[in-house]
Amino acid sequence: MEENLSYTCNAQITEQQELLAELITSLHFDNQPELELKYGTAGKQRCKKDCLFHLSYLAEAVRIQRSEIFTSYLQWAQVMLQSRDIPVEDLTRILNYLDIACRQILSTDNYKIVSDYIDKGVESLKIKASVTDSFLTTGNPLQLYAIQYLSLLLKSDRKQAQSLIADLVKNGQPIPGIYENIFEATQYEVGLLWQTHKITIAQEHYCTAATQLIMSTLYPIIFNHEKKGYIMLGCTVSEGLHELGIRMMSDFFEMDGWDTYYMGASMPDTDIISAVKEQEAHLLAISVTMQFDISKVEVLIKKIRSDATLNKLKIIVGGPPFNQVPELWKRVGADGWAKNAREAVVLANQIIKN
Repeated sequence: MEENLSYTCNAQITEQQELLAELITSLHFDNQPELELKYGTAGKQRCKKDCLFHLSYLAEAVRIQRSEIFTSYLQWAQVMLQSRDIPVEDLTRILNYLDIACRQILSTDNYKIVSDYIDKGVESLKIKASVTDSFLTTGNPLQLYAIQYLSLLLKSDRKQAQSLIADLVKNGQPIPGIYENIFEATQYEVGLLWQTHKITIAQEHYCTAATQLIMSTLYPIIFNHEKKGYIMLGCTVSEGLHELGIRMMSDFFEMDGWDTYYMGASMPDTDIISAVKEQEAHLLAISVTMQFDISKVEVLIKKIRSDATLNKLKIIVGGPPFNQVPELWKRVGADGWAKNAREAVVLANQIIKN
């Protein structure tokens, strides 16, 4: 019964998302007239876009009944805003307006549910968010190379960054180690640098795109492993550049002797299911980057489980939401969860034999 109420509340928040965001933005600008003068119409549009993000995380937290989905996002947002000289009080104020908007627009029962999540969000902002100093630490065996690699990318010198990787491979550095300790580590670092306002969104996108291209230069080696007869199909329900994680995972499977079919980002469910059948895949690996995409995974897996011809297909999931919420993989109907590519390969080899 409680789960049904959460689904109903999530549905109303999602249906009324635009109206809620409009009202929150109006309340914010009406109560702080100076914002109109300082930011104008463009500022209002940015504020509404931010409100839609807040609501997406709130709706998903309500749906799966886990407040940390919302509070951890707010902690991340707190760091991001403060690094841009926006005080945390502004975010708290927005949450207060969010509460007012929900009280006005949602049903009484749904507001009772959502108000508790908003209160927990406000409380979370009273605690100063912790920030990781760096992901390129001394515990990384390739730390110096990772620092050098990222420095080259931030200078837009993809050619030299590629040469650095090529030299490491030539000198016998195993590719899995390069993936984990350089590619993955620097991607986390790039995200941190953007969050703390030390690089632009353009630099973030460049670093990701450049890493994808550099990874592709290693494919003649990666795709030259003896095959073991298993097929893995990899996809992500998130959009855009969030596909890098599942691409890395697919490469790890190739290096372990699997044949892989990489589908990238934002593929329609029908296309994913068709590909699974056409490729006669033994395993489907789904990556999720954004917490508000969890419901998409659940829907996709339900469709697969309802197809009797796919009853032998194994499904594993991964990504930040599953790292954050233990047992979430069970809720979405997967066969298992892994926190990184190396663990995903180990897990797959275990469950594929069952």
